[in-house]
Amino acid sequence: MPCKTIFPMDCSAIVYPYFATDTINHSFTMEVDLDRDIEPDRLLRVAQKFCERFPTLFVRLYKDKFGYKLEHVEDVTPFVMSRPDLLNTPYDFKNNENLIRITYRANRLAVECFHSVTDGSGAITLLKSLVAEYYRSLGEDIPCTCGVLSPDEPARKTEMEDSFRTRYVKLKGVERTGKSAFQFKSDGPFETWHQTEVSMDLAQLKPLAKEKGATITEYLAAVYLYAFHQTDEGQKAKKPIILSVPINLRPLFESETLRNFSLYFYASVPRSAHVTFDAVLENVKREFKEGTDKNLLQRMISTNVAQQEMALFRALPRGIKRTLLRVGGELCGERLFTSTLSNLGIFKLPEELIPHVKAFHAVLGQVPKNHILTTAYCYNGRLGMMFSSRLAGREIENNVRTFLEHRGVQTTMTDNNY
Repeated sequence: MPCKTIFPMDCSAIVYPYFATDTINHSFTMEVDLDRDIEPDRLLRVAQKFCERFPTLFVRLYKDKFGYKLEHVEDVTPFVMSRPDLLNTPYDFKNNENLIRITYRANRLAVECFHSVTDGSGAITLLKSLVAEYYRSLGEDIPCTCGVLSPDEPARKTEMEDSFRTRYVKLKGVERTGKSAFQFKSDGPFETWHQTEVSMDLAQLKPLAKEKGATITEYLAAVYLYAFHQTDEGQKAKKPIILSVPINLRPLFESETLRNFSLYFYASVPRSAHVTFDAVLENVKREFKEGTDKNLLQRMISTNVAQQEMALFRALPRGIKRTLLRVGGELCGERLFTSTLSNLGIFKLPEELIPHVKAFHAVLGQVPKNHILTTAYCYNGRLGMMFSSRLAGREIENNVRTFLEHRGVQTTMTDNNY
């Protein structure tokens, strides 16, 4: 019997199995619409070719007395499946379900990941590589550029590393606790989870951000926060409206890992009786500058690693770790922010693939306390904001759309419950 290949959890991934329940666990989906319907058998053959190229992604949960690890799975057949009606349904840990799903329906291909495996950057690399190899199997000549990896190359050590640990420097820690943020109440169970995309021409949005001296991400974050404030609940909120903004650390710390390597910072609505959009944007710009400071991020990395490398913590049984981490999650987790805005940037493909890929989408899965979450992304000149929500209405989405339309940005709103 062959030996199992076991990977330790990276320093960002370790918390997610402890937070998981039968009804909600942290996951997300990256998906593309192709110019042809997907052949399941062909997709399975293509996926199998990448099994050893992405050893830290084709995994399931491995449990021992002291916690969780990731176990590489050599047969990808259980990973490839027909697309379910509901995205990001909870992973079945009791039956040791694999931690990514490669799903298909008609012309839509998706990679769905449990967050212990990777972040958005890692999932996008797998998705691009699958699409490129799929079209190669159809006779197309697709180069390995724009982040596409070849299944014929071995996995590199730098792709499999825990970049939190390799970039660790002993520094003064960062305080993680804070006051609770405003939260919308949930209007329904998992089955009410829905996704709405507001898309627009990037060329129409750019001048608005430039006029205000803001980046696209800063401008979108301010629009999103202002949309929360404009609601009846938001205007009456006694707790602050706070946005969690993930940041990809790879460019800053020269990493090519395919595992998690992201941190987050907060942006907020200023506490004032009469809040204007310009005031929100200026506050956001200041908080973005502070939150993306490399020295601060290095301290956050150091805090993550130091806390998890403590000998006492590592020696604790899994059950005690679960209790401690869940208490820590209550103090330092989702209660500190109202929602998330994850901007994935431009989805780049080799020129040869662009005619075959009609659209790209990114969808965040449910989390316990934040009942509306948003991604932003750009493909082929179109910028999309995907709102994943368990709220009955679409007031936030409509507020964002109305704000942009009033400033000359033509938008399209579509239901992504495909």
